[in-house]
Amino acid sequence: MSNLILGIDAGNHRGKVVGPFGIDSYRTAICDWFERDIVESFADDDMEFEINGRKGFAGTIAVYEDIYGGASMYGDSKAHDDTLIRVLLAVYRYIKKYCPGTENVRLVTGQPIVSHKDSEKKKIQEMLIGHHIFSVNGKQQSIHIQDVRVAAEGSGAFWSSPQSGTVRIIDIGSGTINCATIIDRRHINNASDTFNFGMETVTNKDDLASVAMGIVRSTTKFKWSKTDAVYVCGGIAKEMLPHIVAHYPNARLMQPMLNDDGRVTIADPVFANAIGFYKLAKKAFK
Repeated sequence: MSNLILGIDAGNHRGKVVGPFGIDSYRTAICDWFERDIVESFADDDMEFEINGRKGFAGTIAVYEDIYGGASMYGDSKAHDDTLIRVLLAVYRYIKKYCPGTENVRLVTGQPIVSHKDSEKKKIQEMLIGHHIFSVNGKQQSIHIQDVRVAAEGSGAFWSSPQSGTVRIIDIGSGTINCATIIDRRHINNASDTFNFGMETVTNKDDLASVAMGIVRSTTKFKWSKTDAVYVCGGIAKEMLPHIVAHYPNARLMQPMLNDDGRVTIADPVFANAIGFYKLAKKAFK
């Protein structure tokens, strides 16, 4: 395959990739390189990389070996080096799994709603577009990213299962919560925002009821109605839904639909952004 179109959700907890051959996901933790006395295997996403002179480990191995305990760069913008590494590794994994030998890639990736500004999007595009030569697990890789578009997280998830009317989306991430309003397939700025907390940054991540209440309180400034159609997506959407339903009784899980070559797949809500990005990419790069 000479050209590949992808949707990539380069999350702080997991990277989700969607393309013409299906779906891939990996743990996006990153830690600095060190010489290992004992070489352990932690999962099939273990990667030792060197990208732009930066050496490190990524995947499940980085969760265990990160001496600083963070293994992710959180914040309300993805215009930073960790995103470059996550995206390149996501592309590498997808090509290795589905279409070895592919070098040319065009993709749509995401940015939190609050930072979905031209200046921040331009930083991401300038960082990703170009010919990248790097190594993974000691083998040289060559990827040419020809074009990049940047969609808004949460709002982009809408396109994984689009519908008419008023749609509210709660996209629960590890570092941020994106709440989006789509009316007649158009993003409404004054009823959408990013909240700078997520499941990996709250004090008590096991207290889902409290996190849900924090999300609900944050949406009150948008004047969302209790009877609105609210769709929940993200890695913990299933567990969080009952607590969201307590305030928004019509809330339900988003059901991202992937349709390629006549095959229709309803994916887990964690893939909503990535599938939405892929559908946008197919329209942008056709």
